Amino acid sequence: MGVTPQTVLVTGAGGFLGRAVVADILGRGDAVRALVRASQPGARRDGAETVALDLAVASAAQLAKVLAGVDVVIHLATALSGDWSVQERDTLEATRRLTRAMGAAPNPPRLVLASSIAVYSADAALEGAVIDEDAPLETTPLGRDSYARAKLAQEQIAQSAGLMLTILRPGAILGPGRVINAHLGVGIGPVLILLETRGEVPVVAVSDCARAFGLAAEGTGAGGVYNILGDACPTRTEYVTALRKGGWPRGVIPLSWRILHGLARALAPLGPRLPGLLRPATLRARMMPVRYSNAHAKSGLGWHPEQTFEPALRAALEATP
Repeated sequence: MGVTPQTVLVTGAGGFLGRAVVADILGRGDAVRALVRASQPGARRDGAETVALDLAVASAAQLAKVLAGVDVVIHLATALSGDWSVQERDTLEATRRLTRAMGAAPNPPRLVLASSIAVYSADAALEGAVIDEDAPLETTPLGRDSYARAKLAQEQIAQSAGLMLTILRPGAILGPGRVINAHLGVGIGPVLILLETRGEVPVVAVSDCARAFGLAAEGTGAGGVYNILGDACPTRTEYVTALRKGGWPRGVIPLSWRILHGLARALAPLGPRLPGLLRPATLRARMMPVRYSNAHAKSGLGWHPEQTFEPALRAALEATP
């Protein structure tokens, strides 16, 4: 628990991760101002002050009011899907307005930004590498999907705002209703087209991820950048084996991602009109066999995952979303 209680603003508080982060912060004895979209039903949290506001269109006066008395901002609000226009509005414009308002505050609060491991390079030379915080970031974002592009740009916006900033880069967050992710392949009904068997699936249990944000809000590891991933991330084969115990997929069709990669390179002139898995860089980012490290988060944040993969997956499969 923090030595002195703080007021923490959590944006995206009505989302999957946001609800868990709010619960974690409240459990530390801090006050929470939970910022949600007005359209989010059931976003109100017991013990938190809930404010409905769309960051992408919020005025400076509205944001100044929301930020009054806030010590730390945990910025989770983002578009998880959608084309570039959606990302530009809901991820980038929202972050621009928020960080400008924070910088204009009499006592600017600290910022804890939720980024993503999607920001790392998809260069083929990284095949087999360990992805830690020193791994290169993507330098050709136009070849990636809109989400990865937006997360790269969002980090740049936050870094240029002149705030005390901590960046957390979670992997795929595992919890109720969130057991399938883009690192496995393509699901078609009861069948999974498995595009790679080697390499790790970068996952973290939602409760462990939320606790990392709670520690960062306390000021632990302030100013750092941290990968937030579970210990001993499963290989794709291990992930699918555990997943099938829950009843899906009923069938698995192995198909090397390198076959799709050749097709994607041939179709490259079509550019943005192609779906993600038919863009070479996006395909490599999702399927190229690599490993991941959370060592820096352990040493810098004092964070240690409490849930191992199989029990976390089993709990997620059994829980009601």
